[in-house]
This record gives sequence, C-alpha cells and structure tokens, in this order.
Amino acid sequence: MTELFTDMTFWHWFILGGFLLIVEMLVPSTLFLWPGISALAVGIVKLAVATLTWPVAVAIWAILSVVTVVGWTKYRKANPAPLADNGLNQRGQQFVGQIYTLTKPLENGKGEIKAGDTVWAVSGSDTLPVGTNVRVTGADGPRLSVEKA
Repeated sequence: MTELFTDMTFWHWFILGGFLLIVEMLVPSTLFLWPGISALAVGIVKLAVATLTWPVAVAIWAILSVVTVVGWTKYRKANPAPLADNGLNQRGQQFVGQIYTLTKPLENGKGEIKAGDTVWAVSGSDTLPVGTNVRVTGADGPRLSVEKA
C-alpha cells in the first residue's frame, strides 16, 4: 500500500484534481472545487520539484484545500453576488415609460396596443381613438396602464 503513495508522480495529482473537478460539475455544490484546484496546484509543484515526497505533497494539498475554502468563504461574505433583476414574470415592466400607438380604441377604460411582439391589453381613464400615441405608466400582470402621450 505504501508503494502506491511513494510512486505518485505529478500525473497522479493532475488526475486526482481532474476527477474532483468532474465530480464538482456533477454535484450541485462547491464541495469538490477547491480540493480539486489544490490537487492541480500540487501536481504543478510536483512537476517542478520531482523529489517532493508524498507526505509533504499530501500536507501541501490539505493545507491548500483548507486555505482556499476559508479564503473563498471570506471573499464571498465580503463581496456577495448581486441579485439578478431579470424581470422574470414581469415582462410588462420593460414597457413602462415607452410610447406606443393604440391598435384598439381606449373606451370604457380598456383598449389595446402592440408592444414588442405582443398585443397588450391597456387601461386608462381617457377615451382615445385608434392611432393615438400613449405612454405606458405601469404594468399589472397582463395589463398595462397608459395615459395620452
């Protein structure tokens, strides 16, 4: 069993690092990322220093794994990822402030405009004929609020 460790070359570290990175891609976490990167780093060190013994290489790998995990954790706490505001399920918000032309008259507070690739139901307080330019003032689900532009 000790022969397995004493015969370790840089390729073994590269294979271990690659294996851990592949496992990282298959498992939804970052549990294997940093030990995998650390194993690749030890492989590079082993390539540069061929006389590196296996206990020293394993110690370097363990220390690098802990340091990278702790460092990344501290970095993410200091620099949290921004929340994405992609407007998912709020498509009408992208039209607020824009000017469009009525495709159906605004009567009894209801009408239609074509915005983007969709015909939108609109509501407003004025009675306006087809072809009138209106500004979108708000969005509530599938209905846009408009006023005369």
